[in-house]
Amino acid sequence: MIEAGPTLLICPEEESRSGVAGSLRKCGVHPLSCCTYIEARRLLQQHNFSVVLCSDRLADADYRSVIAAAKPTPVVVLSRLAEWGPYLAALRAGAFDYIACPPDPSEVERILWSAINDGSRMHRKAASAA
Repeated sequence: MIEAGPTLLICPEEESRSGVAGSLRKCGVHPLSCCTYIEARRLLQQHNFSVVLCSDRLADADYRSVIAAAKPTPVVVLSRLAEWGPYLAALRAGAFDYIACPPDPSEVERILWSAINDGSRMHRKAASAA
């Protein structure tokens, strides 16, 4: 199990959202979920998330907006496309990683562990610079 603070899951599709949430729960993580960027931005202002998982397609924005709003929290992009082009584009935009949906729970656990450890380092670095 992963010891994590709050995790945010942003996904407009109910089936994908429940599948990813199920994988997260298998890792011992119980995410807050929402469907839109507007909802996500409100939640990002209210909570200090350990990691954010975001669909590559939202009705009112895209993952790039979420990455900007969540900084320095790591953002993992979720996509139905298991292709190199979109994967590299997400990394160039600042995503921590990219997962093809539906994700394998062991892959989710590996990426969450890495993101949480990396995010902890980033938060400590930002706090020491302030």
